[in-house]
Amino acid sequence: MDYLLKLKQLAEPYRSNFDVEVRLLEIKRCVAEISQGQLLSRPLPILTLAEDCWLDFFTIGIKQQLPTVQIEQDFRDLNHLFANFRKYLQYHFGQWTLISQQALSIWTKYWPHRHYLELMAGNGVLAKGLTAYGQKVIATDSFAWQGENNTGRQLHFPVQDADALTAIKKFGPQVDAIILSWSPDRDPIDVVIAQQIRQLPQHPDLIVIGEKFGVTNSELFWHTQPIAFSPQVQLINRYLPQHDLVKEQVFLIR
Repeated sequence: MDYLLKLKQLAEPYRSNFDVEVRLLEIKRCVAEISQGQLLSRPLPILTLAEDCWLDFFTIGIKQQLPTVQIEQDFRDLNHLFANFRKYLQYHFGQWTLISQQALSIWTKYWPHRHYLELMAGNGVLAKGLTAYGQKVIATDSFAWQGENNTGRQLHFPVQDADALTAIKKFGPQVDAIILSWSPDRDPIDVVIAQQIRQLPQHPDLIVIGEKFGVTNSELFWHTQPIAFSPQVQLINRYLPQHDLVKEQVFLIR
């Protein structure tokens, strides 16, 4: 069954619960924005239901004469769906980073007028967002993920067909910074990318979007690459979503 349909059916008896309804509305907003090729207008809130909303949830179910065992299972199943919303977006839309437009407004305020090369750009939504804030972006991707999900199948920005190392060699000398967003975990290509960037004459920044020692990038990368302190990055990260267990952040590597 489709994720959204299953979520709607499961949540329907409990929609008078404020916490459930707010989460459904936020998911609806998010899907509407991403389906239009837009970044989130604002970060998603925490989606999983806290234990302190259980009593109201349970009371609503009892009033509808639902069995106790069903109410308990519905609470667990609904929380499971909320927790896996990111996976739905990744598979259905090929959207991996959930950085918001609010974050990009901070990003471009403190890093204005930059020229970027984005590696592994997927559908080009991040490149499109940065361009809307007046930045110049060259977006590239090898489209290797097309067989597994919708990454790169519906482009929202001109994305050139090039693997990461080829893109750095061809476009790296033209840019101020290189963006690597959601590099695959367990793949040490990110270390090779960082090494190749450091060989460029103008030494562009490497901006990584992902989860440290988590679902993105190799362990070798996190162990070996120096993360630079940056007030800009600290401000940007305040506007990244923390709605699930994935702690997505922006990192500056120099």
